[in-house]
Amino acid sequence: MTRAASSVPLAHRLARGLVVGLAAAGPLFWLLGRLPAQQWDEARTGLNALEILVNGDALVLTHRGVPDLWNSKPPLLPWLQALSMLVLGPTELALRLPSALAALATVGAVYRAGSRWLGSWRAGLLAALVLLSAPGYVRLHVARTGDYDALLTLWTTLGALAWLAYAATGRARHAWGAGAAFALAVLTKGVAGLFFGPGLLAALWLTGQLRRLRAGAPGPGWGWWPGPRWPGTWGREAGSARATWPGVWQYEVGGAGRGGSGGGTATPVHWYAWELATAKFSYWLPAALAGAGLGWAAPRQSRAWWLCRVLGATAGTMLLVISLVPTKLGWYDAPAYPLLALLAAAGLIGLGRLVAASVAAQGRRYPRPAVRLLAVLLVAAVPYSAQLVRTRGSTDARLQEAALMYGGHLRAQTQRLPGLRDYALHDDGRLNDSPEFYAAVQRYQHGHRVARVTPESAVAGAAAPRVVVACGEPAQRTWQRYYRTRVLLRSDSCVTLQLQDRR
Repeated sequence: MTRAASSVPLAHRLARGLVVGLAAAGPLFWLLGRLPAQQWDEARTGLNALEILVNGDALVLTHRGVPDLWNSKPPLLPWLQALSMLVLGPTELALRLPSALAALATVGAVYRAGSRWLGSWRAGLLAALVLLSAPGYVRLHVARTGDYDALLTLWTTLGALAWLAYAATGRARHAWGAGAAFALAVLTKGVAGLFFGPGLLAALWLTGQLRRLRAGAPGPGWGWWPGPRWPGTWGREAGSARATWPGVWQYEVGGAGRGGSGGGTATPVHWYAWELATAKFSYWLPAALAGAGLGWAAPRQSRAWWLCRVLGATAGTMLLVISLVPTKLGWYDAPAYPLLALLAAAGLIGLGRLVAASVAAQGRRYPRPAVRLLAVLLVAAVPYSAQLVRTRGSTDARLQEAALMYGGHLRAQTQRLPGLRDYALHDDGRLNDSPEFYAAVQRYQHGHRVARVTPESAVAGAAAPRVVVACGEPAQRTWQRYYRTRVLLRSDSCVTLQLQDRR
């Protein structure tokens, strides 16, 4: 805590923190549990977490009861999700709550850093509002779903801010704090936790503090630790191609194992920059660039000088690193947004102070604190409101993909057909763990016996299931092509079908 901050009455600090918390409530928590578990990483990690509760094994991540060889991430997020589900039950809210709380903590860290390094709690509030209104951060697969990236971003933000403090002060505790934060980032998402490394070195070079690297090596060195070699999970030596660092590189960085959002290896190098400029940070990008420029124009060794140079180098280098690797996905740039939010606040606050000084030089009164607070709120009003509209619209996605509708239907089925305990879920052969997650929930909560089958395998099998749950008209028609059926329950686009004789 700075001397200026310590002189502020506790009641004022609590009131300001409450304002930030209320501002974060809408974008981060409103309608958080309304969207079904999403098809890719969210449902997969949710299933990993639920199987921790079922199997009682927190070290070996499993999928359908066997070690998960597809998900090569470390286990920190599934641990937190398992704890959340243990307290709240295996719901969508419990699945996403660790990510939402991590996003809230990140907003708090940005607020505190802006207040400290830009000299005003209003500057911290502006930085928090910038982050809360950034479409690239408050979105599915980052702050609004149970994926790895919100938790990763919390650790990388804390690590970058600790490194900023270390560069400016030389205190070893900040270096150790940075090392601990990046170790947690590695424990969250493996090699992605190291992408800030080149930027941290560039920040020392730009501030003339490379001599601190030797003194701080033990602390930041934690961030280069390759992670625990959990038996059966990340770093496994069970013969899988993903058990080695080349396998992790192939699937998590190199692109051979995953397709990119913008076309995989065909995605141009400037794709992230284009996304920032046109959609994901377009409203605030000019201010962030202006803030980065303050790193060169601000008085040397001033707090703004340190903030803009260190965070500008870290964010810019990180974006360059992820632009050069073949795999490009829309959420890989998530860790950059808190730093960009601070840079945008620095640019706007710097501009505002220049205007205020010019007004004061003409003999007019310097704007009062209430006027400056109103200016902050007005600047952020439009993008913040737009973010709330996007948040409300994102829940409509639950109606657009029938394969994600199983959760709501199974809950209705449990209430309206309580005697039905043995049934199957339609499987169209696609990689989609959302139905499997909800099947596991039914097994865990109600002791149901649930399998996933295709119509063809049921016809070929000696004992076909008597009851099948199918979501979407195509799935329903497929079963009705092979069997005469009777509808037991219908909700939205899902049906529970009793299979009678074969056609």
